[in-house]
Amino acid sequence: GTEDTVGAFGRFRTVVATATKYFPFINTVLAWLGAVDASRSAVSKTLSLGDRIGLAPGGIAEMFEGYPKPNTHPDDEYTILANRKGFIRMAIQHNVPVVPIYAFGATKLFKRFQLPEVFETVSKMLRISICVFFGRFGLPIPFRQRLLYVMGCPLFPPDIGDVVVGSEEYRRLVDDMHAKFSERLLDLFDRHKSSYGWGHKTLKII
Repeated sequence: GTEDTVGAFGRFRTVVATATKYFPFINTVLAWLGAVDASRSAVSKTLSLGDRIGLAPGGIAEMFEGYPKPNTHPDDEYTILANRKGFIRMAIQHNVPVVPIYAFGATKLFKRFQLPEVFETVSKMLRISICVFFGRFGLPIPFRQRLLYVMGCPLFPPDIGDVVVGSEEYRRLVDDMHAKFSERLLDLFDRHKSSYGWGHKTLKII
């Protein structure tokens, strides 16, 4: 429940796709829940107010990764992270830690049809997911699936001191923190996968 979530992770505001503003009812509900637009300015403003946020670096694109997509394997889980460094830059800018979290079983809540690649391209352009998914009884009702949320230790940003934002030294600091975050996420997955029954699976960062 909500109280259990707050007890485990504390209170935070969820970052949602900018495209949700085009759907008045959904946008109203998300605003009521305190969601934050995924734009750089909105996220920066929220952090400057001292609020904590929760986000998925892979964003909408991650919905199209994994089996049955061509060249993927059912024993692999995928996360789009290799070139997603904006959240690291924000953490450094506002001097806030990032905490890796992985939800085992989340990819099994729904099944989806593999649509032509053009839908993935259009989705990325519009920043909204265009996919056909289904759950129980062929409806958008999640399959019964046990979920396991695991949380790693906070990763604190480096002290940039007089380093100029955008400089080679700054980019090196961003890359270093991003590499540490990626390593911690992989370690988090590997340490807990057997307890969830996924000992045969591998998490791939793409």
